[in-house]
Amino acid sequence: MDASQQKVNEPKRYSNGDPNIVSNIIISYFDNPLAFALVGLTILLVVTRAASSRNTIPETAPDHNGAKTVAAVPYWLPYLGHLPNMAWDAAGFTQRLRDQFTQGVFALSFGATTHHIIYHPELATSLLNQKQNVASSEEVSKRIMTAVFGFPAEEHDKYDAALPELTACYKHILSEPSLGKMVAQTAQRTKGDIKDLVTGNESPVDQMPWEKTSKVRGSRDSTGETVIEASLLPLIRDFVAYTASPAIMGSDFLANNPTFFEDLWTLNDGFLLLATGLPRWLPIPTLTRAHIARKRLLDSLTVFHEALEKEASGETPGSKWSSLDDVGDLVKSRMPVYRKHGFSLRARAAVEHALMWAANANSDALIFWMINRIYADKALLAMLREEIQPFITGVQPESSLAFAEAPRLEKFDVQGLLTSCPLLKSCYLECLRLDTAPWSLRAINQDVVVQGRERDAQGWLLRKGGYAHAAHDLHNTDPRHFDDAMTWRAARHVRLEGDQKRATADTGSMRPYGGGSSMCKGRAFAFKECMMFAAAIIAMWDIQPAGSGEWKMPRHKKATGVYNTSDQTRVWVRQRQLSRPSTT
Repeated sequence: MDASQQKVNEPKRYSNGDPNIVSNIIISYFDNPLAFALVGLTILLVVTRAASSRNTIPETAPDHNGAKTVAAVPYWLPYLGHLPNMAWDAAGFTQRLRDQFTQGVFALSFGATTHHIIYHPELATSLLNQKQNVASSEEVSKRIMTAVFGFPAEEHDKYDAALPELTACYKHILSEPSLGKMVAQTAQRTKGDIKDLVTGNESPVDQMPWEKTSKVRGSRDSTGETVIEASLLPLIRDFVAYTASPAIMGSDFLANNPTFFEDLWTLNDGFLLLATGLPRWLPIPTLTRAHIARKRLLDSLTVFHEALEKEASGETPGSKWSSLDDVGDLVKSRMPVYRKHGFSLRARAAVEHALMWAANANSDALIFWMINRIYADKALLAMLREEIQPFITGVQPESSLAFAEAPRLEKFDVQGLLTSCPLLKSCYLECLRLDTAPWSLRAINQDVVVQGRERDAQGWLLRKGGYAHAAHDLHNTDPRHFDDAMTWRAARHVRLEGDQKRATADTGSMRPYGGGSSMCKGRAFAFKECMMFAAAIIAMWDIQPAGSGEWKMPRHKKATGVYNTSDQTRVWVRQRQLSRPSTT
C-alpha cells in the first residue's frame, strides 16, 4: 500500500482547534435522540439547580430593620420544585432540612410559589399572631371549603359576609354553658355505650356500627377463653365518632345516615388530593373514591338541613326527624345566620360537612394512638388505672337471672379526670407531640417580618405573594427542644408546681392547635373528649395483640393532622374482671 492510500484509510484525527469537532458531536447527538434528550435534561437540571441555589444564604433586607431573607432550599426540577420530595417522604425531608437550617425557618418551592417553613415556636407564634390582611388564613380556609368540602363557588360572597357571624357561633363549643352541656351529653352516652365496645354478637344485624367496620369475630386464647378479635383503628375511631357526634348533630342524624362515617373516612383519605383541586376523572382511585364519598356526605347533610329549615319555618320535618330538639347549640346557632345571608341548602351542608370532619378526623384517631401507646406498656396501664380509679369505676352488677348483666360505669367524674390525672393528660400531650403532624398555613398578602420575643432576636422577612407554614411537628420532634425526641415517654409533660409540689401536665412550647384567629375551635372539647374516652376504655376493657404476641406500634401514614395508619392492628378485646357495685 502506498503512502497516499494509507493516508486515506487512516482514522480522521481532530486537533483541539478543529471546528469540525463541535459540528460532528452535535450531528452525532441528533442521530441519537435518546442521548440528545439526556444531555438536554442534564443541562436543564444543572441550570435549575444553579439558579435555585442563588438564595441559599440569608441576606440582610434593606428597609426592614435588619431583617434577613429566608434561606431558600435549592432544587433540581423546574416548576415542580420540592413537590416530589414532599410526595415521597415529607416527614423525613423536612426533618433533614430542619437539622440543616438551624435558625428556625427555611423556604421551599411548590409550583413556582415560595413556601416559608417555620418551625421555631417563637417565630411560629409571631406568624400566627399577624393580622388577617397581612398573613391570611381565611383565603386558605375558603379554598379548602370549596375544593374539599364542596361549598358552592357562586356563594363565596355570602360566605365572606357571613364569616364573622359563623365564627362567633363557635362560642358554643369553646365556653360555658354550651361546652359543659356537650361534655355532659357525651359522658352520658359514653356511660351507656362503653359496655358495647364489643358485644360478642355474631350476626352483623345485632352488632354495633363500630363492630361492623372493625370486622369483629370470636376467637379463643391459649387457655380456651373466648375473646373478640377486631381491627383497633376502626373500632376505637368509630366508637368515639358514633358516641360523641350526637352532641353536635343530634340523635336523628346518625340514625338516618348509619354509613356517614365510612364516607367521611374515605374523604379524609383523599383530603390532600381534593385540596389540590384535581378533577374526578383523573385515574387516581383514592381521589375518585373521595369525590364519590363527598357527594354522598353532602346529599345526607342537605336532607338534614331540609328538615331543619322545615322546623324553623313551622312545618313538620317528617317522622324520621322527630328529635331535632337535641341538635347541638352550635348547629342551631348557625341557622339564623344561614337564613339571614340566603345560604342555599347545599352551602349549609358544606359548612356542616367541614364541621363534622373537623370534629372527628383528628381527635377520634388520636384516641386510637393513646390506646395503642397505653396498652403497649403494662406498667403504664396499671399506673393509669390506679390514677383514674377515684374518678371512674366500672362494676359488674349482680344478677338473679341465669345470665350475667352487662358491666357498667358506676362512677364517671369527668372534671376529676381533667384536673387530677396528670399522667393521663401527659399521655394525651405526648401523643399530640409524636402522633400528629399539624401545619398552620398562611397566605402572605404584605411583606412581613417574623421575630422572636427577645429584643435582639433575628427577624425574618416573608415576601408578599408567598405562603408560610407553621410546621408544629418539626418543633415537636426537634432534639434541641425535646430529649430523645423520637421516643414516646408517658410522663414527659408532668410538672411539679407550687409549695405542695402538685403534679400537673402542660403543653410547654408545643402549639398542637395552631394559634391566632384560626386556632382550632374545637380544642377545648377535643381535650375533654380524649381524656374521658381513653379513661372509659382502660377502666372497662382489656386489650392485647391478637395471638398474644408483642405489641407492635402501627406505622404512621401521612394525613392532615393526626397520623393515620394502613396497618390492621388486630387485637383481642375482653371485659375486665370488675368488682360488684358498692352498697354504700
